[in-house]
Amino acid sequence: MVQFYNVSKVYANGVKALDDISLKIDQGEFLFLMGPSGAGKSTLIKMLTREELPTRGQIFVAARSVVRMKKNEVPKLRRNMGIVFQDFKLLENKTVAENIAFAMEVVGASSRDIRTRVDEVIGMVGLKGKETSLPSQLSGGEQQRVGIARALANRPLLLIADEPTGNLDVDTSHEIMELLYDINRRGTTVVMATHARDLVRAARRRVLTLERGQIASDTPAGEVEA
Repeated sequence: MVQFYNVSKVYANGVKALDDISLKIDQGEFLFLMGPSGAGKSTLIKMLTREELPTRGQIFVAARSVVRMKKNEVPKLRRNMGIVFQDFKLLENKTVAENIAFAMEVVGASSRDIRTRVDEVIGMVGLKGKETSLPSQLSGGEQQRVGIARALANRPLLLIADEPTGNLDVDTSHEIMELLYDINRRGTTVVMATHARDLVRAARRRVLTLERGQIASDTPAGEVEA
């Protein structure tokens, strides 16, 4: 699903964010991305979405070179991805249903497909009855569920979750994690950046740890210490 070959990223100010990274993420895998601030997690995610290009190396997503991709091909790449943010990034003046629909409207989906899919993903994330609520009327956990539903709207092959539990309490964090596991079980590849070690230990999924732009460890699923 995702392959990095000897990827390095050096910014204009001389900061080396990634240093000769090689990794493979299989279709249907759940990968935790860990490391201290400044380790390179955000840069790696931006490489996946082609917000940034590597200084050196190759990146493939769904067998397509992100580096060689033309600018007019980038929207198609991103339609195959869903992104969940720590701070939700919902449109405050739109309802739950409208926030989710917006993700489909921008890629030109038909009104009929939007209605069907919005109803479907609202059910998947457990928000039936909240369709007409505004973000300000929802709890933090509910807002994150809207964010996940929006990320799923276009049936992405890859779901990128960037600190999705960072602003949530412990119980709500566990609920969001169960939702992400369920999405993964349905076949979507999930890459989740996090600092929440307790959640990672409990999950026993693969963990990739970055330090100073390099892979410090890559622990397979089932081998993470409980």
